[in-house]
Amino acid sequence: MAEALNLVSNLAIVLGYFLVPVLWLPYLPLPRWVFVGGVAFFVTCGLTHLWMAFNHPHSDLMVLNHIVQAVAVHVFIVGFFIVLRRADRKKKELEQRLRESGALSLLGKGPADA
Repeated sequence: MAEALNLVSNLAIVLGYFLVPVLWLPYLPLPRWVFVGGVAFFVTCGLTHLWMAFNHPHSDLMVLNHIVQAVAVHVFIVGFFIVLRRADRKKKELEQRLRESGALSLLGKGPADA
């Protein structure tokens, strides 16, 4: 029973990891290198659970997979952080320009609301 639960639960996790690059990542405004890092991370996570589903957690391929995964996760995290920081900076710059031009008051936002 435990083996069957291990197989089914790990295969469900594999499906989830493989769906993220298809269903979510294409819709995020990511530079190509961040997108590739994200795809590599989620695919290698899925591969980890695929190996776990079939009880092969310590094969040479798993070790190579984990090396790729270790690099990919940091490429994705750092890259996504950079994207978010740039977006936040642009938002703040736009808000400042709108405040200076008085456009925020046209939108019904006073200085306290901005």
